Amino acid sequence: MSQKWSTRKRSRIACDPCRERKRKCDGADPCTTCREWGYDCSFQNGRRKRRTTQEQFPLEGPTVAKSPQNQNGVADTHGLVRRLEANSGAAFVRKMGLKIDPAKAPKLSLFGWNVGTRKLSSGLGGINTALSITEITSVEHMRSLAQVYFDKVDPCYGFIDRDQFFERLEARWLSESVSELHDSVLGGVAAIGCLFSQRNMTITELHLSESARSILETHVLSGTPSVDLLTGWTLRVVYLRLTDLPHSTWIASSRLMHLIEAAGFHLETTDSVFPSSSATTQCDPDIRRRLFGVAQHLNMWTSFDLGLSRVSFQKNDLPRPPSTKPGDYTNELLGLLPISASLDPGKSKEDDTDLEVTLAEVLDRVHKEPPSTMAQCNLVLCILRRIHTQNLDISSSLAEKVLVLLKRGLGCSRNMAMSCSPWHQMVNVPFHITCVLLVMDTRSSLAMLSEAMQTLKLVASTYDTDTMREAWSAARLLVMLYQQRRKDDLAIFSEALNMESQETPVGPSPRENPSAEEYSWLGALVADLPGLDRIDLDQFLNADMMGSSSFLGGSD
Repeated sequence: MSQKWSTRKRSRIACDPCRERKRKCDGADPCTTCREWGYDCSFQNGRRKRRTTQEQFPLEGPTVAKSPQNQNGVADTHGLVRRLEANSGAAFVRKMGLKIDPAKAPKLSLFGWNVGTRKLSSGLGGINTALSITEITSVEHMRSLAQVYFDKVDPCYGFIDRDQFFERLEARWLSESVSELHDSVLGGVAAIGCLFSQRNMTITELHLSESARSILETHVLSGTPSVDLLTGWTLRVVYLRLTDLPHSTWIASSRLMHLIEAAGFHLETTDSVFPSSSATTQCDPDIRRRLFGVAQHLNMWTSFDLGLSRVSFQKNDLPRPPSTKPGDYTNELLGLLPISASLDPGKSKEDDTDLEVTLAEVLDRVHKEPPSTMAQCNLVLCILRRIHTQNLDISSSLAEKVLVLLKRGLGCSRNMAMSCSPWHQMVNVPFHITCVLLVMDTRSSLAMLSEAMQTLKLVASTYDTDTMREAWSAARLLVMLYQQRRKDDLAIFSEALNMESQETPVGPSPRENPSAEEYSWLGALVADLPGLDRIDLDQFLNADMMGSSSFLGGSD
């Protein structure tokens, strides 16, 4: 039996956009699908043809201007709304709250996007000047910070040659010659090393991050971008994704993708007309694919979260899989890129994607390292949100696999919090697991709700930032709204079943045992509804003899 997320009847007459895209159509004026995706709902015979009204989803921001018709003649009047609703968890959470209580619904925000801005343990303010790497710390401290990076981050973001990095690190403190761009690599690695070794911000981390930022943003590009420049910018985007605001990260990741295109790192083969750049020939092909893949992963999902455009290329849009190395799981992460790219709302055939098949494909993948598993969970959560938004169904067996993976994700989040590994999915995944469990609304999903909330509370208490407190408050608000809705529903059921205060109706007493014919009819009902097969009919029919006023056994 299918796992029902929503109830919607198929209309006998489907509108033109739904028929063309082979979607379910409820026959409304306009239909639900056209209203949510901004299509021009029309019918072949001209019945009900009219322009869709303004989407009722209240975006905080300027009004979205109407865009011209696409190749299919369908006006996309809400391009931004469509991109937000396609993949962004922010829009999903906002609509969840609006359906229950518009007055108390959470604002449109990327709750739990990362742990947020941490405070300096010393209580000092910011810095005004960028120091050189040798002035910030010692070579011994640099070695220890780099070791933290290669132990915790490199296994899933493996785009740096470890042996070469440590050779150049030692040479930096022994030689007077300075490679300014490589200092951005040293500073980027060390700043992330600080992040993964200290729960509070330190002045050293602040100086390292500022030094790397200053080098990258003041560098004047006079030719093909070098490998050091691309590596420095990739480290910068990784650090921003873990600590900074979404828009700042999106701008930096888009800039990185343009630098990759300028360097030709997205091209696997070249010809005599467009020869390989010096950066491409000097970089190991496997490192080049890894760097390109990690950069694309960050840019793609940041753009999805914000509902903004991602940077894509006309040729070789996806990198070739990197080589497999012992202890390295980068290929697991990059293996999700083709499926992630298929969810891009800008693709012309996006609507034809079979989400249930895609979901099954992702669930069948094997991910071993916690950050890689969390990326798998994030992709599954995105697909589940889209399935719910489009009023589709998933099988019960697939729903069970979903819950198994989400439970693994919660365990990974707790391990990350305890081991000082503040990956961005450490917060993002448990927050959106909470939302999806509420929407699934089954016994099995709600049974996991307590674990999801406990996990989010653990992360929030471990990283006590404004961002974490906001995410925890938003999750509690959603659960409380659903709880209040259930209490209101229980009150309605209790009132309907409460017979004590009503007058005795004319006819047979309600306590009278039913006839054989009535038992036969109820038996057939139980047979048709598997969910009732464990109900004791005698207990149900004589429920008024029990002390409880409600068959549900609940109370406000």
